[in-house]
Amino acid sequence: MCGRTACALGADRIRRACVYRDNHGRIRQPEWRDADKYSPSYNKSPQSNSPVLVSRRHFEKDADSSERVIAAMRWGLVPAWFREDDPSKMQYKTSNCRSDTMMEKLSYKADGKDDDEEWKGWRLLTMAGIFDCWEPPDGGDALYTYTIITVDASKGLSAIHNRMPAILDGDEAIRKWLDFTEVSTQEALRLIHSTENIAFHPVSTIVNNSRNNTPECLVPTGLGPKTETKVSTSSKMMLDWMKNKSPKKEEDDLPRWSSQFIQIAAPKRTSAALMHQWLKKEEGDPCAKKPKTQ
Repeated sequence: MCGRTACALGADRIRRACVYRDNHGRIRQPEWRDADKYSPSYNKSPQSNSPVLVSRRHFEKDADSSERVIAAMRWGLVPAWFREDDPSKMQYKTSNCRSDTMMEKLSYKADGKDDDEEWKGWRLLTMAGIFDCWEPPDGGDALYTYTIITVDASKGLSAIHNRMPAILDGDEAIRKWLDFTEVSTQEALRLIHSTENIAFHPVSTIVNNSRNNTPECLVPTGLGPKTETKVSTSSKMMLDWMKNKSPKKEEDDLPRWSSQFIQIAAPKRTSAALMHQWLKKEEGDPCAKKPKTQ
């Protein structure tokens, strides 16, 4: 999750998905701030705008701290104390922050209509984060940015990555994290921990390009059993010959036979390329030529 997330719901549906009860027990939907700056996406990367749920008290000093608003903020924290005229000049990556150091690092230190319609869609993945408001030194529009807090990965996710987002599981956890006037910092920090209460699946590498914004970015892939390439007797003979003939056998790592080795595109005239052509010949490719042995 270090550099990708997704939020494909429209602004109105996000409001309905974030329904909550205030301190008076009333069912509420948070209001939007700058909803026009938010765009749904199946493939959000740092520097893009995402919906961030915060206490209304951050924007209105006299507001009830239990009331919530949704603000469109840019992913990648720019601290209020940053004095450059361009936020892109930040020298550090701040899309994520580690829970074990966020209270120590300077980057994360602060400077100085109701609707009871029930949401029936998927629950939003509510991740704990930190936000700040940066104002250009020479004047201009304020920029709200945020970072996602990460923790040690749970047992189920540890094989994929050693970190995971700090997930606020349930409305009570969300309430405590947001209501900064009623809940102390130390109590809020106790909400930051890994969780096994999460489902996950592999997705296509098309998410690597942030310009790709289609539902395919979220489609499960690679869940089937691995298929191994079968090597014929003649191919094994050719492999043995190349292992003894080629002075670069350790560099090319030829004994590590895999489908990736066969799928090399546009091969050069090397021992690996000769093996590639030999295999294509055995598979019935009329364009493949038998490699010369001398």
